[in-house]
Amino acid sequence: MLLLAAAAPLFAQADIMPAGMTSLMQSILAVFTGPFVQTILTICFCGCAVAYGFNKDNEKMKRNIIAIGVAIGILAGASFITGAIWDAAQG
Repeated sequence: MLLLAAAAPLFAQADIMPAGMTSLMQSILAVFTGPFVQTILTICFCGCAVAYGFNKDNEKMKRNIIAIGVAIGILAGASFITGAIWDAAQG
């Protein structure tokens, strides 16, 4: 499934994929790279920063907060990388 998703821009470029499927993929990508999701991630990241500041003596909580912050960074980076790959595949 992951490989198919990674190869989807190649299918769209070769006109193998129907136009309806391409527009569906673009709308799904727009959901994950849109301003609403970016706002949610920013709020979560700020919440992690506040929680880290108040719980820096609690080692277990610190590990959880750092893990959540890293996950948010990966999500934000993944949406940027996906958008860059999609734009490069479309020419």
